[in-house]
Amino acid sequence: MNTYPECIPCLLKQSFSALQMCNVGENETFDILKQILKRAADFDPRHSPPEMAMYIHRIIRTALNCADPYKEIKHKAIQEVLKYENEIRKRICDSSNPLYTAIRFALVGNVLDFAIFDWNPSVLAEQLENAMHKEIDEDKLFVLEQEINKAASIMVIGDNAGESVFDKLLIEQLRGRNKDIVYVVKGVPVINDVTLNDAVDSGFDESFRVIDNGSDVPGTLLKYTSEAFLSEFYRADLVLAKGQGNYESLCDCDRKVFFLTQVKCPVIARDLNRKTGDWVIAETHN
Repeated sequence: MNTYPECIPCLLKQSFSALQMCNVGENETFDILKQILKRAADFDPRHSPPEMAMYIHRIIRTALNCADPYKEIKHKAIQEVLKYENEIRKRICDSSNPLYTAIRFALVGNVLDFAIFDWNPSVLAEQLENAMHKEIDEDKLFVLEQEINKAASIMVIGDNAGESVFDKLLIEQLRGRNKDIVYVVKGVPVINDVTLNDAVDSGFDESFRVIDNGSDVPGTLLKYTSEAFLSEFYRADLVLAKGQGNYESLCDCDRKVFFLTQVKCPVIARDLNRKTGDWVIAETHN
């Protein structure tokens, strides 16, 4: 999808928040924001917001000489979600439709997006309480289940660290249906997106197949991903992508992809004809 005027102040706010989180001084903050504004001025709005975010966070990582500015907050998020893991797994397994319940909790986890929301464990707890009651398109859920039933191989593209724990519980349900699953993480740390190290911290052991996409885009822009990832992407019978960044970057791609995301901004709400805060199961536009 394109970048819209509303995206620019959002990306700048995201940049400022990242610098504040890293305790960057006022003068250095000015200097880094000037670099970001110069890059934004030349950005082609026909490209997606995750591409602009990629450039922004490259500037931040280089200026701070820090490979993973969000490392600490990702660790906090993962540890917080792990506290609920056994309880959620039991709720999934005891439910009348464990797959549907696992999908609902996978959508809960999408609130752990620190490019948009501040770190707040109480918000996660509130979302968990609403997991079984939040409105969701049951017809789309049924369509997704049918696609899962038909698929022998499924790619799950992760989004945020912490949310990765919920992804693991969904993958457990998919594997229980004798599916060959590959979980995809980022090749380079960007914002709080899940990396291989974060997946391991989330409990993905050697029994799970995890690959990285070779990219530092906070989404999945195919032109920046590795050949190894692309081979898996086009070979999978079903691709299930988590989060808004993956929707923004893959919604117009040349194969069917199902998206699980919370609608976090008016631009995406408009594109999906939904409201901010809605839980969405969507497909690629073509």
